[in-house]
Amino acid sequence: MSEETADAGTDSQISSDSDSTAPDTKASDESPLTIALPDGSESVSDAIIAHREMLTEPRDHGLATDQDITHLSEAVEGLSTDIEELSRQHDEERPAITELQNVVEQQQQQIRELQSMVTSLAEILGTETEWRTFDDS
Repeated sequence: MSEETADAGTDSQISSDSDSTAPDTKASDESPLTIALPDGSESVSDAIIAHREMLTEPRDHGLATDQDITHLSEAVEGLSTDIEELSRQHDEERPAITELQNVVEQQQQQIRELQSMVTSLAEILGTETEWRTFDDS
């Protein structure tokens, strides 16, 4: 019981010391905002200095330099232009592809009709037919 009274006394000190407009963290179960420091930094000032060093010498810290960013931006722009050109070509060729697909479908229908006629003639003559397709090879 002495522990409970000690905890209650600590809670009352904290609540009396805090601002009356501050939210009660126990009631809302929210944790305070924390920011992890970079490796090797023991304080916020160490982290600020480390970040300044990283920004002044980005290549030494594995970060992209202005030259790297310019090169990558130009490469992305070139690829974007290539993609636009390919997309335009694809759009231009689409009607021709659709037309070829229609021709192939018509030819397949004609082949099925011819096979049906040959099969009927073979039955009339008392023989059988055997069909090979490109898929059977």
